[in-house]
Amino acid sequence: MVLTQYLSDRFPDTGLLPSNNEDRATMRLFTELCGSSLPYFPIVRASAAAAKDGDTEELEQAIEAFKQGLCNVNTFLDKMGNGGPFLFGEQFSLAECNIAPFLQRACIVLPSCTSVDPIKMCEEHNLIHAKAWIESVIARTSVKAAELSNEELMRGINRILERLASTK
Repeated sequence: MVLTQYLSDRFPDTGLLPSNNEDRATMRLFTELCGSSLPYFPIVRASAAAAKDGDTEELEQAIEAFKQGLCNVNTFLDKMGNGGPFLFGEQFSLAECNIAPFLQRACIVLPSCTSVDPIKMCEEHNLIHAKAWIESVIARTSVKAAELSNEELMRGINRILERLASTK
């Protein structure tokens, strides 16, 4: 977040940073909400542990926390009511820049490693705004240009899981 904030301050004409203080505060609040509410890696870790020891309690809790996070994001976007897929309507903001890599990873890693698919979860729970937001963020050209390939991403996740397994 520090780097994206610096770049938006350095190059203010990008439109990533809202022009008024209230919208900037809203953007920071939403960024914090997303960062704390959409933890995908606990699901991956708990899924690997459940496959190993059969205990699914931690996995169920991680999935429930992620679902609640999606509900929180949906509620926030619903209350914003800006008529577009992004936090500020049609305007892609610094909030989306900050969370985009995590959304990409969640949408690739979770369906590959677990039974969880963030888009399907939104559909199942009627989280219309969250679904549109996720799909719009990960489909954005600038976001796609910065993403890792699925293979690179999964290699990295598998290395992390191997390290975690070796420390237990």
